[in-house]
Amino acid sequence: MKKTNAGLAVIIQCRTSSTRLPGKALKLLGGKPVLEWTLNSMRKVCADRYIVATDEASYDELLPVVQRCGWELFAGPLEDVLERYCIVIRSIKCRTVLRATADNPFLFYEAAELLCTEFEKQSEISKCDYMTWTGLPHGSGVEIFRADSLLEAAAATTDPYDREHVGPALYNHKNKFTSLFFKAPSRFYFPEYRTTIDTPSDFRRALAVVNRLSDGKMPSEPYTTEQIVSAVKDPFVHDTVLFVPSVKKGCGTGHLRRCLKAAVDSGGFVYVPKDAGLEETELVVSEYLSLEDGLKDYQIVRTFPEPNEFSLIVTDLFSMDKPLAEKLHEVSVVAAIDEGSAFTPWCDYLLDIIPSDNENRAANLSLPAFIEKPVNRRTVGTFTVSKVLVTFGGEDPANLTVPAARYFAGAGYSVTAILPEKKRPSEPLENITFIEPVVNLKETLYRYDLVVTHYGLTAFEANSAGCAVILAATSMLHEKLSKSYGFCTLSRKQLELPFDAALFSDVSKLFPPGTASGVESRSLGDYIKNLAHGARFECPVCKNSGKPAEKEKSPEEPDEIVARTEFRTFRRCRSCGIIYMSWSIKSEAADYGKSYFSEQYKNQYGKTYLEDFEFIKKSCGRRVMELNSTLRIAHYAKPAVLDIGCAYGPFLSAANDKGWQVFGTDIAEDAVSYVQNTLLFPAVCAPFPEFDSAVSFGINQFDAVTMWYVIEHFSDLAPVLKKVSSLLKKGGIFAFSTPSGQGVSAKLNRQHFFEESPADHYTIWEPSRAGKILQQFGFQIVKTVSTGHHAERFPQVKAHGWEKTSLPFKMYQTASRLCRMGDTFEVYCRKVK
Repeated sequence: MKKTNAGLAVIIQCRTSSTRLPGKALKLLGGKPVLEWTLNSMRKVCADRYIVATDEASYDELLPVVQRCGWELFAGPLEDVLERYCIVIRSIKCRTVLRATADNPFLFYEAAELLCTEFEKQSEISKCDYMTWTGLPHGSGVEIFRADSLLEAAAATTDPYDREHVGPALYNHKNKFTSLFFKAPSRFYFPEYRTTIDTPSDFRRALAVVNRLSDGKMPSEPYTTEQIVSAVKDPFVHDTVLFVPSVKKGCGTGHLRRCLKAAVDSGGFVYVPKDAGLEETELVVSEYLSLEDGLKDYQIVRTFPEPNEFSLIVTDLFSMDKPLAEKLHEVSVVAAIDEGSAFTPWCDYLLDIIPSDNENRAANLSLPAFIEKPVNRRTVGTFTVSKVLVTFGGEDPANLTVPAARYFAGAGYSVTAILPEKKRPSEPLENITFIEPVVNLKETLYRYDLVVTHYGLTAFEANSAGCAVILAATSMLHEKLSKSYGFCTLSRKQLELPFDAALFSDVSKLFPPGTASGVESRSLGDYIKNLAHGARFECPVCKNSGKPAEKEKSPEEPDEIVARTEFRTFRRCRSCGIIYMSWSIKSEAADYGKSYFSEQYKNQYGKTYLEDFEFIKKSCGRRVMELNSTLRIAHYAKPAVLDIGCAYGPFLSAANDKGWQVFGTDIAEDAVSYVQNTLLFPAVCAPFPEFDSAVSFGINQFDAVTMWYVIEHFSDLAPVLKKVSSLLKKGGIFAFSTPSGQGVSAKLNRQHFFEESPADHYTIWEPSRAGKILQQFGFQIVKTVSTGHHAERFPQVKAHGWEKTSLPFKMYQTASRLCRMGDTFEVYCRKVK
């Protein structure tokens, strides 16, 4: 038998009146109340008594669950939880109490058992009143304390915080009680994770954990620590997705179906409000709920999301209005599919699946491969038209089904038209058979020779199925899109005229090239799962997240979108003017270890950093001369310079040769070790701006501070520039280099420039705007130097293939220098205040 913890009572506090997530203790998780999960987990800890401490108003609701789990239920005050515990302690006369809360279904019961053992060990050494582990996930930990100590503490405190949270009555009064906070053993130490249920977002995460670990059902045994950690570490658990499809009357069922299918594939959620205007909404949702391995009930969300409830919101609305765009942007990162409105600046990411002809905005990615291809396809052979399918969506909002069906039936073709019964003509029509909307329509398209529809998914699916396709224009935009992608298109007016046999005179027009037919399909759900790992970033200078500020202070739109690439979005800050990365797929944190300066550097430049040391030092020599000129070095005996991001020290070496006192800091241990032990210069391995020069070097201020290709790596620039200012003497020089947003690459091949911008470059500086930014931090630019001139990047040079020795090449190189179009630049600015 298991050893018992004599005199131990496990007491779990619970109430049903929580405000952030009402009734959370009784919400069903895996088919069972959250409270039951907590009770089952803590029952694994050996104790004399197992008790739930609640308030009187919650007693009756909780009693059935508590009794079913074999626990006892005590009632006490609602707000004074400390007194609630004291009531239980006085009633049962226990020696120690293991405390947990009912909103934590994923408790580490093994850590709780170990805590009890460790508490007894510590109590044998000296009196111990309270103990807990630090570093467990928020929601997986417990605390233990002496029962008599808590009674004593309760009698001595009236502090509302102490009385609400219990434990603080002991550990916040160190003069009276001994409290131990031990770092949890590595098996349990995961402080970065959250397992509690306190908000709707937490509950969604819990549902995802249960779905991942036990197929959405409560397991026969509580999850182990390793199981819980494996689930919460899974990015598809903590990065949740909410799809927001159009369910408006007149917009058809295609948007809803696409989102439901993507949710099945990604494990995401779908927002389907109860007041959806689309009549077929619940019928379509029920189809996906009834599918084997389809959606689960909990994946359908009926309430509008709260801020930060989901990691990503994916809209499929065709055209959103401004209030909705603003509201969605406020609550989460937004990715929009095939968005046709003017409010795309509110969207962090744009994905065009059906090709768009919108010249007013670019998408992050345009890829018809996300159109799921039909498995059933027509065999290639001689083309003749016999059977025609007419479909304009479940609703046919433009009322084109009947005119189009009549048009082709009048020419003698056998027409099948998809239209709900309530919208059909009352009298039968010759050669036309009406049918209800078809589930998984794309797999039936191959049965028809010709598909007549509007610009949208069905058009591309029919093309992929090997059918001829004719589109009817539902709007001027649709007509423009249809023709731009090679589809044969009829207007409503043409459908009212006699049938034109010339439609079939050139069969190639009915099989447009450049659609999705020749592209391998990709899973939209899988792609969205990857997007969910992305993050929104604020302006590193102003900490403006691209959201509109108060009306009287800003334009109506968020920060201007400058560029979109598949993995990043860039904006220009309305306040300071800097271009910053506003959204990016999360990538592994850059490892500035030895391989960064050896293998990775060699792959890019053909030699390692140390092999390239002398060449780099030569460039640094010119920078030192610029620094000397700017600082008026003759007035200084032996000026001191701090090089931030010093790497292996080429600049330090060059500056030392010119008579400077040199100091370096970097986060790369191997590089700093080289500077210290080989170059013999003072350097410290420390992050900036946390670095303390007084502690490290005994120097408070320097004559110059430098950053060579470092400044763009900071996601929070304001504290960096403030720190630089504090490290400089008045009149001192701050010098840095960085890629240029006004160089030849940025100006003449802008999209490629942003696509090639590294994932850890949070800002893109422009020489013309640098002064305004630096002025905010007390700097005045003295000089900018255009560097990195590459004539071969001019389109004309590239097109002609001119060699570097040729006259045209040299002319372009000279023009680049004269026009200051280098792809990098250096700034030398003086601290003036």
